[in-house]
Amino acid sequence: MSTSRFHFSSGNLSKVLAIPKYMLSWLLALCIPRARGTWAFGSGIGVGEGALALAREVASTQPDAKISWLVATDTEARLAADAGFIPVMRQGWRGYWTTLRAATLVVTHGLGDVNRFGVFGGTIVQLWHGAPLKRIHLDSPVTTAIGGPAILRGVLRRMYERGTKQVALYVAGSVTAAERLRSAFRVAPGKVQVLGDPRDDALARQAVDPTLAHAARTSVAELLTAHGAAPLAEGEKLVLYAPTWRDGDTDPAIPSSDEIGMLRDALASAHARLVIRSHPLGEGEYDSAVGEHIHLLGSDVARDITPLLGGFDALITDFSSIAIDYSLLERPVLWFAPDLADYTRTRGLYEALEVTAGTIVERDWAGVARALEPALTAGSAAHRESTRAVRRIAARFHEHRDGQSATRVLAAIGRLHLPPTELVSADGVFFESYYGRQVSCNPLAIDREIAARYPALPRYWSVTSERQSVPAGATPVLVGGREWFAARRLATLVVVNDWLRYGFTRSAGQTVLQTWHGTMLKHLALGRPNVSLRTRLAIRRESRRWSLMLSQNPHSTEQFRESYAFSGEIIESGYPRDDRLARADLGDARNPIERSTARLALGIPEGVSVLAYVPTWRDQGAAVVDELNVNALAAELGDDWVVVARGHTRTHAFGGYLRGDPRVIDASAHPDINDVILAADLLVTDYSSVMFDTAVAGVPMAFFVPDLAAYRDRERGFTFDFEQTAPGPLLTARTDVVAHARELQAHGAAAPWVAAYAEPYAAWRAQFTPHDDGNATARVVDCLEELGAL
Repeated sequence: MSTSRFHFSSGNLSKVLAIPKYMLSWLLALCIPRARGTWAFGSGIGVGEGALALAREVASTQPDAKISWLVATDTEARLAADAGFIPVMRQGWRGYWTTLRAATLVVTHGLGDVNRFGVFGGTIVQLWHGAPLKRIHLDSPVTTAIGGPAILRGVLRRMYERGTKQVALYVAGSVTAAERLRSAFRVAPGKVQVLGDPRDDALARQAVDPTLAHAARTSVAELLTAHGAAPLAEGEKLVLYAPTWRDGDTDPAIPSSDEIGMLRDALASAHARLVIRSHPLGEGEYDSAVGEHIHLLGSDVARDITPLLGGFDALITDFSSIAIDYSLLERPVLWFAPDLADYTRTRGLYEALEVTAGTIVERDWAGVARALEPALTAGSAAHRESTRAVRRIAARFHEHRDGQSATRVLAAIGRLHLPPTELVSADGVFFESYYGRQVSCNPLAIDREIAARYPALPRYWSVTSERQSVPAGATPVLVGGREWFAARRLATLVVVNDWLRYGFTRSAGQTVLQTWHGTMLKHLALGRPNVSLRTRLAIRRESRRWSLMLSQNPHSTEQFRESYAFSGEIIESGYPRDDRLARADLGDARNPIERSTARLALGIPEGVSVLAYVPTWRDQGAAVVDELNVNALAAELGDDWVVVARGHTRTHAFGGYLRGDPRVIDASAHPDINDVILAADLLVTDYSSVMFDTAVAGVPMAFFVPDLAAYRDRERGFTFDFEQTAPGPLLTARTDVVAHARELQAHGAAAPWVAAYAEPYAAWRAQFTPHDDGNATARVVDCLEELGAL
């Protein structure tokens, strides 16, 4: 069997050469209205994938809809017509015009599934074609491969990025898949919705209905028989081998004659047949393997394999998303990847294949042959292990297993056209913390107070992932989604702790409270050195969006006036996020209940001392800051210490701290930094505003600042004389940190260095935490009430 190859590099060259066509089509799309009730479907495999399931759902629920299917061959045209759709050749004037006029465009691979020049201005739905295991789109270097100078790759990358932004809805089967799609397509979280994969609807029904699964088996048997195979014997098992596409390269798993013989023996012993199916876009010469017990089932025979998966007793695959589909059946999967190291290096995987598989990954056909019969033997240890691993895969990658994903997707498409008032309740409160990356800080404290006073008031929380939990009674809205824009636009009160982004304009009667996220040691905004004119304009434009600001102390109030040129009202009341810390501070005997609760939340064992390391981020780098080397620090401190490390929110997307030592706890993703502060016997930071929060709780502090001169003089600069007023020692060597920690452990508050800094610590608290008495939140909400913001 041989299929045509597709290479990204050749496809990319044609994209770049077509730039004039794209520009002309964009201009034409501005003048041509789209026809309501018209749909244009397409798929990289022809008439199939989730697009087919969704098209059937449209046809059954919207009888007046005009459904066209963009095809590449006469065979595909016949299949589209047989399915009840209007076949249209995607290339040429008619394909262009059909795409340009259709109100909704549905694709599974890329914009080229329809006529790529006619997509501008349409409502585009990207179903994708399986949960990504291998890195896809902009997450993989092969996507933008092209010969020629670097400028060509830059142009090509921008073209891909512009194309992804045109899509109104990406559909994912699970949160894990959604996170990978968001990364691959560089789109806002709200553009990707976890609705289930329509291509798996038939398979999900087969998983719970043996009659449907038997019908799929009958279909497979008939296809094989029609192409020369002997009829299936009673009890004979069917095993599918479906490798993924190798980016145009030949499949490296094609078996040798000796391996074919080994496979035939294993299949005969297992009373099974092997059905080989290469990826539709790849090329694999498996003809030599065809014969006794081994058959081919190419895309020329069965264009879409997913609806037939219920007919197979086991699956052999490598990096293909077919394993995710098949996991719905909870039947054995054998993983076989002879080129695992090379493929991981060149294409890349989102996680190690062994992690996904949860079992052994075979590297040669000999291993597959040995594993085959045990895996097919119900009740055997191998069969139990494989099915357990498959169930774990299904739990991770299938949020919906009811066979109704096409229905959900169609409903979501309908919501794309609803007015904002039908998406969310008006006159609510919108909260956002750290661009939606956390549900924390001052907005969270204010939310709790508002919820207590106004339990019926609609409250919306901006989030970047479905994994985030929001307060009881609040509604999460994914950043960049239509519900997110609607909630922010219609809210009476908007509470944020960072910039608003996405072209926000304050509505009439709307109050925007900017709480910020810490007292500033380092210069902010206009106070930073070498701020460009463009940045200065952006800063002033942003601050004009705010109605009110929240300040922890007089120093912050002064800095907000200067750094953001803010002339509105500033509520100087202390920090709501620090109320818990203020109530927990009982001097040397800090609230033992709060301390115990914090340690339990972080998973800290009893009877150990805790050093918390909480550095800020650096302007010139996105990686987690680990100047202290937390693993080496834990080793030097010894078994009676635990190091809790927390990176800045701006570095969370780039990973946390690597745990080389079991005594290191990475709390970067922990929802409440107050737990880190309250759990600590000693908190070590550099230039982070956590130093002001920690002072509220009275926790001893040390400052690890080996780059002090560079940070002070070249990166940000300080808003006051930090070196003269710091409430703890400024250290430059890890050995000094260890020494101070051990001294504190031995002597507590009587430790010489702690006693030496008692007066500076008290002065620090008087200057920077004068209002933090545990009641800041109540004062802020009182003020909002007085201003009519609630």
